[in-house]
Amino acid sequence: MYTQNHKVKYINILIIVIVCIFILFFFNKKEDYVEEYNAKIEKLDEKVDSLQDVNDDLSLKIDTLNIQISELDQELDLKDNSINTLRNEVNAKVSSVDSYNDDELKEFFTNRYRFYFDSLRKANSSSSN
Repeated sequence: MYTQNHKVKYINILIIVIVCIFILFFFNKKEDYVEEYNAKIEKLDEKVDSLQDVNDDLSLKIDTLNIQISELDQELDLKDNSINTLRNEVNAKVSSVDSYNDDELKEFFTNRYRFYFDSLRKANSSSSN
């Protein structure tokens, strides 16, 4: 009944149908696979955007802190200059006191601490008499 030619055609058609089913199955899975990865990529893009916003906020805070550091550095420089000026003035006074003779030293300390002794004498208490 069936000739060899018919059997070959039947087998060829069967192979083509199996290949088509396999291709459809394979490509259908691939589309699900692609959609799944596209969804993951979108989620990662959202996280990247969120992290970029956080990064921008942190950059702004860093800039603000750098400005504050610069201002504090300037203030420290001014304080250092004031300290150096005071140190130079004290050194100049100490040098001048070092050159005093005995009489000049007595006069210096008398004038310097007179207000302290005067305030003790003016106190009106029984312990100061």
